[in-house]
Amino acid sequence: MNSAMEDRLREALAEAGSTVDAGALRPLRAPERRGFRVDFRLVAVAATVVLAGAATTVGLLSGPGGENRAVAADPPAAERKMIVFLCTTSSEQEGTSCKGAVSREETQEIAAKVKQVPGIREVFYADKGAVYADFRRDFAHNKTVLAAVDVDDLPDSFRLTLRGGTDPLSVQQALHGVPGILSVREAVPDDTTPASKWDVSVFLCSPSSGMPACGAERKSDGKGSLTVTKEGKGVTPGQTEAIQKLIASMPGVKEAIFESQEEAYENFRRLYRDNKRLLDATKVSDMPESFRITLLPDADWSEMVTRLRREPGVSQAFYQGCLLDSTRLIERYGLILPESKVCSTDKRSSEHPDPGPSPTAG
Repeated sequence: MNSAMEDRLREALAEAGSTVDAGALRPLRAPERRGFRVDFRLVAVAATVVLAGAATTVGLLSGPGGENRAVAADPPAAERKMIVFLCTTSSEQEGTSCKGAVSREETQEIAAKVKQVPGIREVFYADKGAVYADFRRDFAHNKTVLAAVDVDDLPDSFRLTLRGGTDPLSVQQALHGVPGILSVREAVPDDTTPASKWDVSVFLCSPSSGMPACGAERKSDGKGSLTVTKEGKGVTPGQTEAIQKLIASMPGVKEAIFESQEEAYENFRRLYRDNKRLLDATKVSDMPESFRITLLPDADWSEMVTRLRREPGVSQAFYQGCLLDSTRLIERYGLILPESKVCSTDKRSSEHPDPGPSPTAG
């Protein structure tokens, strides 16, 4: 089965319905999967709440495509926004309600469910065609992502504005398990992304690691889930020293620090101080040791990351820009992509791209 650590964190994330920074828990991710399928269990709310009470009169889907808006009469106050992503042809997976792309009739049924949820002030429907233009603007800097995602990979969505005082978790709970809904997430403004001085993070193998680079073996159940059949081993002191020396010898390194499990745990607690369920589920021993690296201008991060990933004792190594793009894909567009489709190890292919003409639906 999955490691106890992963099981505890999955349960915590599911119960809390959290939108978690991809950088914080990335060492726990299984190897990349094919296509654009989402592990909904990591982002969905576990509890199913019975839909009750019509609170907002909403008229939706009055015409094909585009955005159709309806606004209740009460004025906004301390508004929070949410996104309801609908199923696509590529999102069918165990742990979701998806059985293929939603039809127009199914979308209308979902709209009826949405308008029953208390606390929603405004709703509009955005089809994938309208969203795709935003997507290409958001990722104009990343040719790898632009090449990987077509318009049909993006889910249609409902964009919600909540009345002041409405708990986003209550909305997630009310819509969890509704057929045709892929995920429900709180919209996160751009300026809330924590700034980081580190360009590269190098996570070391932990005892009982579930990562293949640490010697672990995983088996697929054929339904998109992977289980650990053989646990890996933790990094040795000799390997840690060798990794440190390798980093010091690499060109382009401006600064590098070692982060212990205890330091990582304290940073984690500060970052998620408002998420008691997640904090209660996380132990010091869950946190990996790591090296954090700041690069000089124009340093070749791709060669550095590729070399570090081959080093014994390294669980995973990541460029911060790739993690931020992965987070943006999840939060804004409901997509969890393999790393190879988010950030190429060829630095030139993912920076300063020419987006070219927008592809059409096929």
